[in-house]
Amino acid sequence: MKRNLRENTGVQLLLKRYRTLFQISENLNYYSRADFKIAEKKFLKFALMEGTTKIYLEA
Repeated sequence: MKRNLRENTGVQLLLKRYRTLFQISENLNYYSRADFKIAEKKFLKFALMEGTTKIYLEA
């Protein structure tokens, strides 16, 4: 049975948004590649569990 690709679209959009919030120059320059992935994963988990990050993108 095929899985519907639109099933988790909301979660995927949230992950994409939170990733862009985390990938700022301060974090990119601070972490090594391996540490960046670990920190990003922890940030994404925190942001999804809390529902807010208090970090806003400036347009």
